Amino acid sequence: MKRRLLLLLFLLCSAANLNANDFHPVVPILDEAGQPVFVSSRPMSMMQTCGACHDTAFIAGSSDHLAAGVFGQEEMDCLVCHSNAGKRRSWDALEFNSDGSLAEGVLIIHKPKDENCAQCHGLVSNVLDVPLTINAGPENRKMTDRTGQVISPQKISNSGLNIAGKEALTHPFDVHADRVIGCVNCHYSLNNPVYFQQRDESRPLHLDFDPRRLTNADYLERPLHQIAKGSSVHGLGAVESKNSMRRCESCHDATNVHEWLPYKKRHFASLACESCHIPKVYGPALQTLDWTLVDGGGQPQRQYRDVEGDPATADSLIHGFKPAMLARENVGGERKLAPFNLVTRWHWLAGADAKPIDGATLAELLYDGDLLRPEVRAALDRDGDNVVFPGEFRLDSKNSVEAVRGLLEASGLTDVRLAGEVMPFPISHNVVNGVWATRDCRNCHGADSVLAVSFTLSDYLPGGMLPLMEKQAGIGVGGRISNSIGGGASFTADVSQEGYYIFGLSSLEWVDFAGLLMFLGILLGVTVHAVARYVAKRRRPHRKQPTRRVHLYDAYERIWHWLQASAILILIFTGLIIHKPHIFGMFSFDYVVQVHNVLGFILLINAALALFYTLASGTIRRFFPERDGFIRRSFEQAMFYSKGIFAGEAHPLEKTKQNRLNPLQQITYLAILNILLPAQVITGVLMWGMREWPQLATALGGLPVLAPIHTFLAWAFSAFIVMHVYLTTTGETPLSGIKSMVSGWEEMEAHERHNKEFAKETVNV
Repeated sequence: MKRRLLLLLFLLCSAANLNANDFHPVVPILDEAGQPVFVSSRPMSMMQTCGACHDTAFIAGSSDHLAAGVFGQEEMDCLVCHSNAGKRRSWDALEFNSDGSLAEGVLIIHKPKDENCAQCHGLVSNVLDVPLTINAGPENRKMTDRTGQVISPQKISNSGLNIAGKEALTHPFDVHADRVIGCVNCHYSLNNPVYFQQRDESRPLHLDFDPRRLTNADYLERPLHQIAKGSSVHGLGAVESKNSMRRCESCHDATNVHEWLPYKKRHFASLACESCHIPKVYGPALQTLDWTLVDGGGQPQRQYRDVEGDPATADSLIHGFKPAMLARENVGGERKLAPFNLVTRWHWLAGADAKPIDGATLAELLYDGDLLRPEVRAALDRDGDNVVFPGEFRLDSKNSVEAVRGLLEASGLTDVRLAGEVMPFPISHNVVNGVWATRDCRNCHGADSVLAVSFTLSDYLPGGMLPLMEKQAGIGVGGRISNSIGGGASFTADVSQEGYYIFGLSSLEWVDFAGLLMFLGILLGVTVHAVARYVAKRRRPHRKQPTRRVHLYDAYERIWHWLQASAILILIFTGLIIHKPHIFGMFSFDYVVQVHNVLGFILLINAALALFYTLASGTIRRFFPERDGFIRRSFEQAMFYSKGIFAGEAHPLEKTKQNRLNPLQQITYLAILNILLPAQVITGVLMWGMREWPQLATALGGLPVLAPIHTFLAWAFSAFIVMHVYLTTTGETPLSGIKSMVSGWEEMEAHERHNKEFAKETVNV
């Protein structure tokens, strides 16, 4: 109660404007014993000074930053985040008034500003009239070094960074900073009444909404310093806050826009917003952090991604880089592809517990004063000029590795070995708006997809050892690390290992190989058969068989046939573009997808109408072979195609309107109409329906199962079309089959055993 009364008094004093600080009242600056520092001259104690009103023990116990070791062994420093004074422990007597209060303007307490976060996290600047530059060491720009993120509303073209082609980059570094959204708007205190949202698992079942909130006084007394993010660990134990941090979906409804994007829901379910809205990062981001050789101060070698020179100097040139795409568990538990920077770290390990050797220890062993020890210099000096240039300062030879290992073992360290790991760091800032965001489908759908591009990890390999991907909870690392040209290492993502199937990128090689082999086999077979027919006819002209003109196809049948044939051919072609878009770069991928879908439904509707027509008219019977003599007639038909056709023999079957399919055709069409076409339609509809009913398709294996089946069936259709078109040339003339499907009439061979039936049909006609 006393603490709350003091807090209320301070708020009233603040309202009366007793201090230049309009947010926080005047407070006495106390030491660890609770005495004013201007009397005791001892360092300021945050626990005592701030503890007069705030529950500092609770705040320290819930602080993510304290638990992460930000303040080292010292007590939590409130001024680092809540003032413009930075880290302060001692105060000058001139900073106090005669009554012991701080002079005006010395200490201004406020909620954390972006500049406070920038002291540790990276390049943050809300200044527009001063070009942004890098004026802090890597230890003070951790977030920027790990990811390349720069939090600023300043346009890249107006910045002081030397960025290649920046004249054309007229967008801000971060659109949210441009919209005056600060760090604490998303990374807030979890019990802040303004942002508090009770999670479903903690809300009573009988309530849709729980109006109970902390009062402002309660919050100011005990503000939870567990900052909203994916998950947090503080001194009180592990606390999951996966539904707390503000995500894109907290403010934006993506379904109301993106009208140009096909399969919107499917894209939103598979891709984090950052995947398209952070297409490129223009801040200096680490590529390699090499602790195997350090400088005299114990600092590692830092190599920056796509940066020429030291980014902190004016003569550097930043090219920017496209992030790698990995699967990430977003806030809320959804697993989506998102952008990452991959930092490769090399270091020495020692002892049974594989403890890394720190830079200070390594520097003490490598250097004699300011110079490298002679044995180390000799091992690194490849050109023998007694000078180790920057390009030689690396353990890329057996001699250099053994020289350093020998020094470490001579110092008493045991089981000394090299290790390297790749650390993925998610990129969530530097968002650009729709004009600058990725809109080209080929960015992901194609052989050169950003989802499978080779991502450089290191330009050299200390000890020749490939690094290992560091596994982190919620981050998928599907892909492979391999040697790259020049002796380094690179990472190639494989989204299929994470359960994704990307049209134009993902495919099963054996499916394409088997399908192509089947297609080429049929094509080769009909080609050989056609050439043999031609040669046989040239050598021994065939006796012309007597013919009769028969009406075989009604108007509906002809229209249906050509509509279905056109749809199938265009479906095969558009499907090939979707499957291999990099080969057909002149076509618009999203437009082809829409055409493919429309034609698929035309095919489905046309097939359904044909089924109704054949059932209603009874003509469906022509597809079912008669049992009596089926094997004999099938053998006769096979012998005709393999032998009789070359000798000019009469066709075993004389076509009539009611009986125009030979036994082999009947079996083939039954397989197509009952197996091939339904399977192709079902898999196609399920893939199209992934945006509407993903649960159904997922239950059947999802795209990784449906898409390869659909692809193989397309190859089978292609092979059938080749065979079907070729067989139309085996009639009276090579084009008689095609002509009959246009006019409905066909010149047919008149067999002697059918003269009576022929006469009757002629009379009827």
